[in-house]
Amino acid sequence: MSTLQFDQSQLGYNADVVVIGAGLAGLVATRRLTAEGVNVLILEARDRSGGRMNGGTFNGESYDLGAQWVAPQATAVRTLVHELGLPLTNQYHEGESAIGLRSRTTRFSRRAPLFAPHVSLDYHRAIRLLNTIARKLDATTDTSLERAKRIDTRSFAAWLLDTCRSRTTISLLNVLTRIHFHAEPTEISLYYVIDQVSAHRGAQQLFRLTPAMCQERVIGGSARIAERLGQQLRQQLICDTPILALRQDEQSVTAYSRGTSFRAHYAIITTPPVVTQQIYFEPHLPPARDALQQRVIMGRALTVILFYDYPFWRENGKSGFVLDDAGPFSLCHDVSPVNSSEGALACAITAESAHHWGMQPRSERLTAVTQQLQRWFGNEALAYRGMIERDWNAERWNRGSNGFLVPGAATYIHNVATPVGRVHWAGSETATHWTNTLEGAVESGERAAAEVVVELGSSGLLRKKQ
Repeated sequence: MSTLQFDQSQLGYNADVVVIGAGLAGLVATRRLTAEGVNVLILEARDRSGGRMNGGTFNGESYDLGAQWVAPQATAVRTLVHELGLPLTNQYHEGESAIGLRSRTTRFSRRAPLFAPHVSLDYHRAIRLLNTIARKLDATTDTSLERAKRIDTRSFAAWLLDTCRSRTTISLLNVLTRIHFHAEPTEISLYYVIDQVSAHRGAQQLFRLTPAMCQERVIGGSARIAERLGQQLRQQLICDTPILALRQDEQSVTAYSRGTSFRAHYAIITTPPVVTQQIYFEPHLPPARDALQQRVIMGRALTVILFYDYPFWRENGKSGFVLDDAGPFSLCHDVSPVNSSEGALACAITAESAHHWGMQPRSERLTAVTQQLQRWFGNEALAYRGMIERDWNAERWNRGSNGFLVPGAATYIHNVATPVGRVHWAGSETATHWTNTLEGAVESGERAAAEVVVELGSSGLLRKKQ
């Protein structure tokens, strides 16, 4: 007997589809469905759309505190940005950049850093091995499935210790892991890393030596993408509506919020897995899906942006790019506004460092960050005008940044996008390619919308566009 009661006086449907979560994936799915003539409602727990694509302001300028970069290969995002009429700007990288590993500094300009020959050979050897393992696991044979089970028992850190011959190589891949996954190599399943190598079309993309270079950013912040989409979808978007429970039967899906409910033929859930776990499902999710959501761990990320009268580092011949294993931040880059003379440096505190510094008083965190900047840019780094920050683990409707899987859990990953009855899944964690990126979010939203369009069509519920 059902424990969730639907108001029998309202037996009609509120929409053909309800989309839960107005992050980039949910907005894209809603846009696609609307274009197909589908009646859609998009329900968002926050008072805003955008999800992990959000920022802050300082002195009238907007800055990204979450997802921001548009990679050269991000064709879906570029198409979307063009359609929305939003301009892009190149990530500033002129001048000298630096990488600090094991108290040693490597400085470089434009091209990739030149490490000692034995370190460079060791790094490229590890990249080739990761690509080779990924190709072998892509083949769905009995042998590859057994190999996957064995690989899934190990952490990425254990593999690095067994594979790399240089401690500097291990330090380099450790800090790149923290930047990309927002987690420590000891926490992440080796199998999950291999899966992501395939999703990002090569380990060289996943563990780029210069992650801030050759990228572009939306002028005014990536949150403008959500703002434009929200404007287009204002009739479909309902904010301040957290979904507490979801019931499905053979004809419908009903999403329950505080004191209200929404009935539709299908649902697309785009919330991060840890947030989806807070929704009560009736009937319960299948064991494989439930097991997956219990095992997805959210990465830890804390973004700090400091502001200056001008980008003094540029005048000193520096790009503002720093990759550092000494903490608090792992990555620093120049985010100075295009239409202003002010300077701004964004510092990404990730993984265990984000956990530690997120618990410290703001004043101590700021002191630690500015002292680290001082080591790289001199005393001028102490003369900041202001600071904004965002701790993504403190965000109720995110509880972290990127999802990852721990050892022994990654074999559940194949259930990440499999529909459960009338419920479909989107979100950057469910993307086939470019997982945990803006591109992945767009791809997943388009995919989930296409799945639902097929279902509506086969059921004779798809309205023909006029």
